[in-house]
Amino acid sequence: MATHSEELRRRIVADINAGVPGAKLGSERDLAERYGTSRSSLRQVLAALEEAGMVHRVIGRAGGIFISHGQVERNLADVVGVPAFLANQGYVAGTRVLSTKIAPVDDATQAALRLQPTDFVVEIQRLRLADGSPISLELAQFPADAFPGLLEQQLGGSIYEVLENRYGLVPGRADERIEAVNATTTEASLLGVKPKSALLLITRVTYDSDGTPCEFSRDLFRGDRIYLAVTAQGRGIGKGLGSGPDTNTASVRLQSQLAV
Repeated sequence: MATHSEELRRRIVADINAGVPGAKLGSERDLAERYGTSRSSLRQVLAALEEAGMVHRVIGRAGGIFISHGQVERNLADVVGVPAFLANQGYVAGTRVLSTKIAPVDDATQAALRLQPTDFVVEIQRLRLADGSPISLELAQFPADAFPGLLEQQLGGSIYEVLENRYGLVPGRADERIEAVNATTTEASLLGVKPKSALLLITRVTYDSDGTPCEFSRDLFRGDRIYLAVTAQGRGIGKGLGSGPDTNTASVRLQSQLAV
């Protein structure tokens, strides 16, 4: 015989499956009354469902318990902007431009873009939305001398389209590094998650068709909203890892840390 918690979970899951991503199930008080249970029992079940990624809690006057959005695929084999891969999966892409400026280059950006210490970069910080819900926080930097007037362009869509249409630049390839990080208080507030929630940090250097770096970016994706996909080519029977370079391969590197 099912326990009260098991029965409560089944009823809530049935309502989740009958709803749509982003829909509000109700407040804690509403749900406790609807399911005829105590707030403490409800919280236990909701905590398990939240950990499983089926619901999420929003704090505030318009808050409550919401059905979680589906996950978005980020294909590592393609050099495309966020609006493109969101649109390809049926989402309505949105953007909030948080800040723009021309700034002195820092050490990391200087090395990534092969700039001089006296050079400047165009810096654009944006919040990306999928169906109106935050999905990523991105900070992109471009050599200022290579893209004069970039900040005067429309920056709410794909910057790659702006680079192609305005400057004739088509990305040739991108090197990306992926790390699991925890959200800071500011990042959590912007992305609509709790502080220290799991995020995926993708640090990217994009190159033009001549192999010149043109973009250095750091994208923070919500860990509950995205998964990564890549197609890796095999080397054939008898060919080891040292058999020579292959431009269509994917590699995973483990970052070691020394305890201090």
